[in-house]
Amino acid sequence: MNDSITFSFPLTRPHCGVPLANGDFGALVWGRETLNVTVNQSSLWDHRGGQLIDERDRYAALADYAREHGCDRGLSQMLHRERAVYGSSRRLAVGRFEFTFPAGITPRKAVLDYHTGQLRVRLSDNSEVMLVVVLKHNILYLEDPAGRITGVTCVPASDYPNVRQFNADREMGEYEKLPDGWRITLPQDPAYTIRSVKTPYGWKIFPDAEGEDGEREKEKAFTAEWWGNFCSRTARVTTPDSWWNTFYDFSLYKLAAATCPYGKAAGLQGPWHEEYQEAKWSGDYHFNVNVQMIYGPLCRLGLAEHQLPLFDMIESAPFQESMRHNARALFGVGDALWQTHAVNDRGRQCGGLGAGAILDPACGAWTALLYYDHFRHTGNAEFLRERAFPYILGIMRGYEEMLDDGLNIPVAVSAEYASSNQNMTAVAGRNPSYQLAAIRKLAAILIELSAYLQRPERPVWRKILDKVPLFTTVAGYDSYAQRDEPRIAIWEGQDLEVCHRHHSHLGCIWPFDSLPEEPSPELWSVVENSIAHWISMGIGKWSEWCIPWANIIYTRMELNEAPMQLFTLWREIFVNEGLATVYLPRMLSLIAHRRHDIAAPRERNEVMQLDGCGGFLDAFTQMCAYLRGSELRLFRGMPEKWRDVRIERLALPGGGRLTAARSGENRLEPGRASWRIS
Repeated sequence: MNDSITFSFPLTRPHCGVPLANGDFGALVWGRETLNVTVNQSSLWDHRGGQLIDERDRYAALADYAREHGCDRGLSQMLHRERAVYGSSRRLAVGRFEFTFPAGITPRKAVLDYHTGQLRVRLSDNSEVMLVVVLKHNILYLEDPAGRITGVTCVPASDYPNVRQFNADREMGEYEKLPDGWRITLPQDPAYTIRSVKTPYGWKIFPDAEGEDGEREKEKAFTAEWWGNFCSRTARVTTPDSWWNTFYDFSLYKLAAATCPYGKAAGLQGPWHEEYQEAKWSGDYHFNVNVQMIYGPLCRLGLAEHQLPLFDMIESAPFQESMRHNARALFGVGDALWQTHAVNDRGRQCGGLGAGAILDPACGAWTALLYYDHFRHTGNAEFLRERAFPYILGIMRGYEEMLDDGLNIPVAVSAEYASSNQNMTAVAGRNPSYQLAAIRKLAAILIELSAYLQRPERPVWRKILDKVPLFTTVAGYDSYAQRDEPRIAIWEGQDLEVCHRHHSHLGCIWPFDSLPEEPSPELWSVVENSIAHWISMGIGKWSEWCIPWANIIYTRMELNEAPMQLFTLWREIFVNEGLATVYLPRMLSLIAHRRHDIAAPRERNEVMQLDGCGGFLDAFTQMCAYLRGSELRLFRGMPEKWRDVRIERLALPGGGRLTAARSGENRLEPGRASWRIS
């Protein structure tokens, strides 16, 4: 891993700035004439507005309606969707501190040292200030040995009209300004105070909950030691292109800072949020793809412990009660878990409860893969017995309650397809291919884990593998072959008719990897037809996280030129000048996703999302190596022209590590499992 990365000022917006974090407390360092520190915190929520499934919304009634009338928009009208008081539960914009210098002195260059987690900012007179967010306390230390900082201006987020109005609509007042910071008073949650205090060495930024004491040198030393160990043990990819090597290293650092095991679970934006607008999509936990893309690569990167804050949140009493309530509301059972798709840190839905939020059990199934991965990589039997198995079983129990006597799923969604295809009347369908892949994968996992734990299987799991199809098919016309050809359907009778940013119907390829290790020629023909049709639908309505997901599918289909072709476009369209992955296209070009928003000024339309960062790392490592059953497949996603590609220390299930070079020898460090390499 490179030692550091350099940024040149001016850094004109928070998300062009340098991110510092400890998994909970985050800072973005940027500015022109001043040095700005935009602060936020993953655990800061206004919890009002979080919703649970209404107990009147029984799944059996929804299934009966679907059988009699189809899954038209009348299905949505059956749902009891009272508007949440004060709108959605959400994270809050906090604000920034602006540090000033004598006339003529400005920030010029910032060097982020990966091995210490410290940021050194060089000023125009060649003096330096140093910033670090320490790991075990929510504190940012800003050291100014030359005494160049002349003062600090506190800028609470409520100074911005749109944040002030947004908060007023939620019956929140303006933030209370203090001599050294400000206080956010919340209607039902504890107040939050953030301060910037002058010290003999410079400045200290911290929320009041941290107090004023601390052993700075010990905290800095611990933080530096942790980052040094991080750099020496994580997976590394080296290519012939220096830009991608730099971006890989920076993305790895950023993901680690956001998911640090001493912090809290990271949502859509991690611990960072700009101060001039409200949290987009509530800043919540989207479990229909986004959380999984953030946390999915961590085990392979050698960072399994970084998943623990997410599991801690899911297993907390409020989150568990939310999932159990939802399962009781739908099915009247007490042993199932049911996640809706976009929730706060207590498991309550943000943004409303429609069919797309309620009828997507793959939100839980994809999360179950994270638990399964964690056990496979760590071999921690206690984690499996006490944490992973109960969660996976609880999610599976929800699926089991959905099934009819013929082991069909009467009604469910394929993530967000109905909102993408406004030409149809259906909001859901029977036997979505996405859900079939998920339930089959869970059945296989539970059979495996039950044997390991010496627990009895539930008979229905074997029946699912015997009778539930791999996917639903539809006969689609191929204009080149000039005939109908079978391909994977969204759900029964529904072809992929539009460019759709969720690649959910291809879930049997990834994330669920539920196809046979050696599929028959007939089966593979259906998959190839599906991929060709998916490609023909284009990328024009994709957002930033869609492309890493697509590239994993391309890699697993061994279309080795496609991933870097697509990533090259992604770099231009979705990666800003500060190397942050942003949700909206940076310009209207080959992608027109939310085209009316693209034209807005950058400071209003730019939303950093952490799923692009995590998704890239997942895709880039899989392009070098991925497991297909017991076979470890190497460099199936790297372009032919890149002959000199190397991956080091990739963590494997069973505890082994892989180092491999495309033009050299491969090395497997010993673990509890062995793999054949191809």
